[in-house]
Amino acid sequence: MALRRSHTIRRFLGVVLAACVVVGCSGNDQPQTDEAQDASAQESPSAGSAESNGSIDSSLNATAVPSDAQPELSDEDLASITELAVGEQVADAQANLIAVYGIATWPESFADLSDDAQASFPFLADVDGVSDPTSQLMALDVGMCSAGIDAVGSGTAGFFVNTAATDVLSTDPVLGRELLVQHPVLQPSFAFPAAAECARGWLPILTSHDDTPAVARYVLETRPTSDAQVERHVYQWDLASSPVESADSDAPIDDASKEFEAGQTVTFNEGSLSGTTVSVDGWAEYVGHASALEGTRMVGVSLNFCPASGEVPKFGLAIDNWNIVAPLETNPLGVEDSADPAEHCFEGWLDFAVPFGGVPTAFFASDSAKSVAGYAEWSLLDAALPTPE
Repeated sequence: MALRRSHTIRRFLGVVLAACVVVGCSGNDQPQTDEAQDASAQESPSAGSAESNGSIDSSLNATAVPSDAQPELSDEDLASITELAVGEQVADAQANLIAVYGIATWPESFADLSDDAQASFPFLADVDGVSDPTSQLMALDVGMCSAGIDAVGSGTAGFFVNTAATDVLSTDPVLGRELLVQHPVLQPSFAFPAAAECARGWLPILTSHDDTPAVARYVLETRPTSDAQVERHVYQWDLASSPVESADSDAPIDDASKEFEAGQTVTFNEGSLSGTTVSVDGWAEYVGHASALEGTRMVGVSLNFCPASGEVPKFGLAIDNWNIVAPLETNPLGVEDSADPAEHCFEGWLDFAVPFGGVPTAFFASDSAKSVAGYAEWSLLDAALPTPE
């Protein structure tokens, strides 16, 4: 689908997805998985460490750093550091195949909002609930094939961004699974694959740096046996080695990640929304209707919705490809208050506040539990409608 490039967030919101996983895998292809995997799981290691032309062994004793010098990555107690170009694949110390293809930065239209407007903006609860005004939300285009080696050991892995290849390891906090489970923040979303499977998609991460990241970093902590010392391996991709991608990167999309077109009706067939139908006709600018939120304008989505129960989908709007905006009203459809929700259908407009300069690109419905089977997304590109009367 045609998408719009995003730019660096200059201030705002935070969400870290340096998701802890225990990994192990094989295979060279990068198809999408259907379900988000648990970001913490025990895994099996490989017999050897990763090999690369850019790999250096830093397991020797660290050199003492003068008191007036800034600590660097080489001063850390690391088993190896591997330098890579964007898009270059590497086998990590557990034989997982990993690659970072680019980075998407926060839409500039949101960065231009004042601090007060950002604080009161109706972001979706899973985004807003982990917000941190001192951080920047970004997303890495990540590909991984998991190994599944039959050996005794364990490990954790996380993705980070840094402003320089020499930076010490990031201390940014680790996020839970909120942004993987409830809905894709960017489509397609990345899910850590099961053993012998592959996945590629956008992985939201948080950085506490103000500057544009220069390095995407994958840190693996592992040990060959359960009683051995933990070893830390660092794999880092130079984001300047090729053009930094925006959210319109051509990451492969499987059938489960494809958008519906305006006018198509979707019936959920499992989970809490089973039997519920939703269709979207398009979106419109509310010309002549001022927004109460500074720096924003009013838009609406033409929606047809028939619930099969009292469970209402979480509806949201994508701006510049980021699925982050909640409706202005918490229960605008009135379904939860209906005596017989199954017979209460809604046909009308769902209202949203949108930053000036931001473009609605998609509308979505989610059951907040299954990010694939319980999720549907409609493209709003070329789906503009006249202002409703």
